[in-house]
Amino acid sequence: MSVLAALAGLCAAGAVFAIVAGVRGTEPAERRVRPPSRLRTFLRSSAWPGRRNRLLAAAVAALVVFLLSGWPVAALAVGVGVYAVPPMLSGREPQRRITRLEALAQWSRRLAEMMGASRGLEQALADSARVAPEAIRAPVSMLAERLNNHANTEQALRVFADELDDPIADLIACALVLAARRRGPGTREALSMLADAVEHEVLVRRDVEAERAGLRTTLVVIVASVVVLSVLFASSQTFADPYGTPLGQTVLAVVAAIYGAGLWWMRRLAVLSTGARFLRKPDPRGASERGAGL
Repeated sequence: MSVLAALAGLCAAGAVFAIVAGVRGTEPAERRVRPPSRLRTFLRSSAWPGRRNRLLAAAVAALVVFLLSGWPVAALAVGVGVYAVPPMLSGREPQRRITRLEALAQWSRRLAEMMGASRGLEQALADSARVAPEAIRAPVSMLAERLNNHANTEQALRVFADELDDPIADLIACALVLAARRRGPGTREALSMLADAVEHEVLVRRDVEAERAGLRTTLVVIVASVVVLSVLFASSQTFADPYGTPLGQTVLAVVAAIYGAGLWWMRRLAVLSTGARFLRKPDPRGASERGAGL
């Protein structure tokens, strides 16, 4: 019996050792191959902190309205409004995109000058991180780091375009990808022409945003008026009592939907369409290379 017990203990220890060795042997490979999930990418994006704060504010506002009024439709409408309305009234995102486009134009022009000084494409891209404008310094620095680590130039440029996430950035990245493939003359002239075109696009967008700022001001006035009238209406027991019934909640849902549709339509008028991106990674291996640090 003692021999059987010893053999059983050795088998159990061997099984534990095999499991540990198998896990240690496969985990790094899985990390190299598995691309980052959409949820992880979303949580790491620069827009997540603002969305998280708006989501928490919307939940608190909806809870307060429900506790005060007992109207689930009103609580839902207030929660959705607190989350969705602030971006509609802010011109920060268009201004950020315009600033980034202006930085792209400056970077393209400086890159063309550096390539004119008898530098290769990869060397010029790596050195351009030192002179990149602040708005795009982070993605340019990541591009330079990947190239310094001997990453594939085309894949690094595609990841660079994904990080910028703009159709104009796709044009510049596409010109650099073609230059990396052909290794011929003309890249400097192409970058200079693209810089001129991007600067013209920046001027056009600034004019359009200046005109549409008035529409955003109208949105602010409408939202403020609706909020004040809703508070006055809810504070009057004579007008508010009928909405405590199921039929009243249905009517309130229809009214809230009409207001929401009107605000959404006005927001659509105030948004400048920048077109769709066309430069994408050709296969999932680009995502895995990004996850591995390219």
